[in-house]
Amino acid sequence: MGNQESVSTIMEVFSKCLYAFGLPFFCRLLYSVVPRKDGKFWTAVIGVSCYFLFGMTIFTNDMFNVTLDLLWFTALMLVAFKGRVVPKLASVAIFYPLIISLNFLIQDLLGVVYFSLDATLFASIFCHLSDAFLHILFWYVLYRLFRQRLFDISRLFDQNTWILLGAVCLASLVSITTVIYYTPAESYKIWLCALACIITNIGSLCLAGYFSNSIRLEAERNNLKLQQEYYEELERNQTEIRKLRHDMNHHLSVIKDLFYSENRMEAEEYFKEVESQIAVQNRVFCKNSIVNAVLNAKYSQAAGQGIDCFFHVDLHNIQSIDSVSLCSLFSNTLDNAIEASLKVRDPGARKISVKARSTDSGYFSYEISNQKANPIVEKNGHILSDKKDAKSHGLGIRNIREIIDRYNGTLDISYTEDTFTVTMLIRL
Repeated sequence: MGNQESVSTIMEVFSKCLYAFGLPFFCRLLYSVVPRKDGKFWTAVIGVSCYFLFGMTIFTNDMFNVTLDLLWFTALMLVAFKGRVVPKLASVAIFYPLIISLNFLIQDLLGVVYFSLDATLFASIFCHLSDAFLHILFWYVLYRLFRQRLFDISRLFDQNTWILLGAVCLASLVSITTVIYYTPAESYKIWLCALACIITNIGSLCLAGYFSNSIRLEAERNNLKLQQEYYEELERNQTEIRKLRHDMNHHLSVIKDLFYSENRMEAEEYFKEVESQIAVQNRVFCKNSIVNAVLNAKYSQAAGQGIDCFFHVDLHNIQSIDSVSLCSLFSNTLDNAIEASLKVRDPGARKISVKARSTDSGYFSYEISNQKANPIVEKNGHILSDKKDAKSHGLGIRNIREIIDRYNGTLDISYTEDTFTVTMLIRL
């Protein structure tokens, strides 16, 4: 009997060691949602904490371990990870019910198997190995299926969408903790509840992936629309140029005759008129087609309103920032700058300056500055819109903050009496 207990203890320790093979999949799922803090210390804290959370034994009426798991996991997400608080708490609501439900279900099912095999040494070895294998298999499959979806969700979801996802998963969190706290004598009666929690949260991730895909497709359609308008305008300009080139001999003859007849002023005016018609309206601001389309659209809009624009953009190797976020950064800031510039009474004082570049060292920097007339009003660290329906406006800066947070960048907003400047930096 002593040998059997020793072997059983060894197998238990061995099965716990096997958890290390499933731990990377669990950790990478968390990293897909919110990035961890830099440094070996935080990596170690997350690794050790997740190891114990990963295999925490949950018994019936186990109020201590269930509560400890919840508090530990919540503290870990808030302290060891970067970014906004809402996605961190939503991550707890998503993953905690999965951890608790899985651990309880495996523990209780294998307990039934163990005693049905008369608690033999073979039963002990089988149950311990099955425990480790089922944990590794579950988190591996979840990692393979949802890592990319979670990454897309982290990039595309705003705060309100995160709150909605967290609220849905909160129902699973409350139900699984409650039923384990008050487990009836026949524990098998709550197996379906634990299984339902797992299915509910996995289904929520599927639904969230569908939402993020819809958001991305809608943004990509807007980007394609901008590019289509850009290329249509470019084609119209090229057509005009071809027409002018066809008549170029005629124009040159007219200019030559005017010079020979000593009508220099008329010749210069005629030349300027021809030059203005030849000038291509669409400019190549940068090699990135999407950004270039946005800049052309906003440049034409600003120039049409008499706003003086200076764009200096040098972008390359910025695949780390998805096109949806990149388009949103430029379009939101330029829309705000144009809107603010139009409130400047003196048309000659309306100016917008844009500077953006990606460096070989792996950084994306962007600065936009514009003239302004109205005073800036801040509340709780947020800039308020000066429009009558303020609740429906002022979303541009909020969207920019959310994008910067997703990429762990920095955002600085500064202003004087007559200028407003937004500066951002993202490590690629």
